[in-house]
Amino acid sequence: KPPSVVQACMRPCPPDALPMMGAVPGVRGAYMSCGHNCWGILWAPVSGKAMSELILDGEARCVDLRPFDPARFMPAPAVGQRGRKRGERPVGEQW
Repeated sequence: KPPSVVQACMRPCPPDALPMMGAVPGVRGAYMSCGHNCWGILWAPVSGKAMSELILDGEARCVDLRPFDPARFMPAPAVGQRGRKRGERPVGEQW
């Protein structure tokens, strides 16, 4: 008998193939643990432990979460620059 359901899913995988685990930048009290690709079920126990430590204690002790920081995909802030851009073209000061 053929299967009654056929399904195809996208695997959640960030561009660098590392999961995103940690505080959500700019959103107080929000955390994420996602993008584990096909390893999510295998990494679930340590991910849950690390995230619980981070949320309850302020840092994960069981694993170093720095390589998985969601902020690694945030653009670097422009320091010492004023004005605005439209695409890549500077359009000057906006008062």
